[in-house]
Amino acid sequence: MSEKKQVLYDLRTVYSGPFTVEDFYSEVDKWIKAHNYEKEPKKKMEQITKDGKRIQYVIEAYNHLDELHHGIIVVNALFDNVKEITVKRDKKKMKMNSGDALVQIDGFIDSHLHGSIYAVKPILAFTRELFDRFIWNFKGKYDGVVNSDGRDLFKTIQAFFNLQKMKYE
Repeated sequence: MSEKKQVLYDLRTVYSGPFTVEDFYSEVDKWIKAHNYEKEPKKKMEQITKDGKRIQYVIEAYNHLDELHHGIIVVNALFDNVKEITVKRDKKKMKMNSGDALVQIDGFIDSHLHGSIYAVKPILAFTRELFDRFIWNFKGKYDGVVNSDGRDLFKTIQAFFNLQKMKYE
């Protein structure tokens, strides 16, 4: 049996302007590798619309906290009205994308209790839940780790978009 607890709720950032989608992908991948997470792509979908491309990119980054707990950070990015533009900078022409971006980040703790005696008997699971809530919280010892990592990724993505704004506008 596995328990999934959400510890980071709906961090969102919005950006509209010039950026490069591939640079966004590489920035997220660089952060994931630097913080010892494993990346699992869930969805990468492109649609052609009359206003441009719509790109949806969903990944989950896993971190092994201990033998029973895993940290999961979910990045859901939606790029809308993405068009390819040419920007002239210092007598050089650069091809890049322009559009709207919405990035949402959630964080979860996945606890695997399938071999534990607490998962077998309901009275013991109930007692453990009461003990965790009112006396000593054993389940919440990794909440801060995943929460801080998710917020750090959020700050990295915001810094990426701020840099894109300063760089190309």
